[in-house]
Amino acid sequence: MKWPVSLIGLFICLTVLAVVATVNGVDNPRIIIVGAGAAGIAAASRLYQKGFKSITILEASQRFGGRIYTTPFGGGIVELGAQWCHGEEGNVVYQLASVYSGLLKSSIIADEDAVLIRSNGVRVPEAVADRLQTMAEEIIESDARDTFEGSLGEYFTQEYWKQLATPAFSDISRDLAEQFLVYYHNYERGYTAYNSWFEVAASETDSYVEPAGNQDIAWNGKKGFSTILDIVSGNHPGTTNQTLTPVPLGQLITYGKSVSNIQWKGSPDGEVIVKTQDGTTYDADHVIVTVSLGVLKENYRTMFTPALPTVNQQAITGLYFGTVNKIFVLFDAPIPEDFPNTVHLLWYQTDLNALRQSPHAWAEAVSTFFRIDNQPNVLMAWMNGVEGIKAENLGDTTIRNGILHLLKIFGKNLTFGNIRGLLRSKWSSDRLFRGSYSSRSITTENLNTGAQYLGMPVQNAANEPVLLFAGEATNPVHYSTVHGAIDSGFREANRLINYYS
Repeated sequence: MKWPVSLIGLFICLTVLAVVATVNGVDNPRIIIVGAGAAGIAAASRLYQKGFKSITILEASQRFGGRIYTTPFGGGIVELGAQWCHGEEGNVVYQLASVYSGLLKSSIIADEDAVLIRSNGVRVPEAVADRLQTMAEEIIESDARDTFEGSLGEYFTQEYWKQLATPAFSDISRDLAEQFLVYYHNYERGYTAYNSWFEVAASETDSYVEPAGNQDIAWNGKKGFSTILDIVSGNHPGTTNQTLTPVPLGQLITYGKSVSNIQWKGSPDGEVIVKTQDGTTYDADHVIVTVSLGVLKENYRTMFTPALPTVNQQAITGLYFGTVNKIFVLFDAPIPEDFPNTVHLLWYQTDLNALRQSPHAWAEAVSTFFRIDNQPNVLMAWMNGVEGIKAENLGDTTIRNGILHLLKIFGKNLTFGNIRGLLRSKWSSDRLFRGSYSSRSITTENLNTGAQYLGMPVQNAANEPVLLFAGEATNPVHYSTVHGAIDSGFREANRLINYYS
């Protein structure tokens, strides 16, 4: 039986603070967690804090956090991944972080002052924009979706034009109506990370449950969203929750370990054998897989021996995993005061056609500009869909010129400073993620699958849960979020805790 060197040292050095019952002859069972993102850190922390000390976290990169990626930029920090805490009630991130005074604050984008600007530089009047936005949200939230057999795109488009044909919207021009429809599609694409709402069923079996409260809560402090990982692991300075024993993440995590295969029926005595690309082999009693759904889609056929049960495979195949990307631009002067905190881009068709024929064609991917909390000289561009994925392959000079071109159009008559820095995400081309977050698609519904099936544990012949799954894509109600990922890590940790209790 091969034990990782780091665990031998950990076993010798640490005093056991809690007793784990002996089950099937296993004392303090060996648990391997694949991935050190939010779900992996949550699972490891909950287990460690409940007395399970033989924990190894295998992380393919050289950092922990996964899609939480707080990065220094422009004299402060920006979030290449998760950025805002969405909601308060029922949100574990908010519940854990809000007890620390000054750690969270309402984001500058939460002031309900988002502006729609057309490609002639003219702003859509606020009252008009509010009416259209309210109407669109009512269509999205309509119960009639549940009985519509086509795609969300078909349903929305049909209902949208019905509403616009009523006297209540007789003042809306055809141009504006068409522009708003394209904008709202982009808005939904960014919200749920799908390429097209024609890929999504109008009637969904699983629906995201939005925690009540402010949906755009920003982080104060030098560590940004990464602070939640310190809180979960009991390592945040001034921790007030005495149940959160500090977890020695530096000892538990082994970096540069990309898992190539998990033999979940690995040996006659029930051990699981985990192999990494560098040839290292680990033995375990349980493995919790927390890699992204994108990584599972790319590798599940070779990653598991024997093949996963059909229910897990169908979930991997059927769930959607899309990409949104960010571009952060640092100027040598503050963003002009008259440029709103949030700007949504609306294109006249003739202007869009001209863009597509220009060297800046990639910029069609940009749906929105956001100001950044605590960074007056930084502007963020939000990119959606296939166009945003393709832009990952372009050089910084091309991206820089495209951003300046957009600002000349949508920041008409405003003077921006010189660009001093550029930072952008590339979630799709990164082999450790292959996308941003999960959602549902028509394929999900056709296969009658969902997040709960992806999260089903795999048992060995003795009915022991040897292979478990966590991550935002396994959360039926809070998928696509950090709080969903952390909840799922706690869920799988509790599964093992209950098994041994």
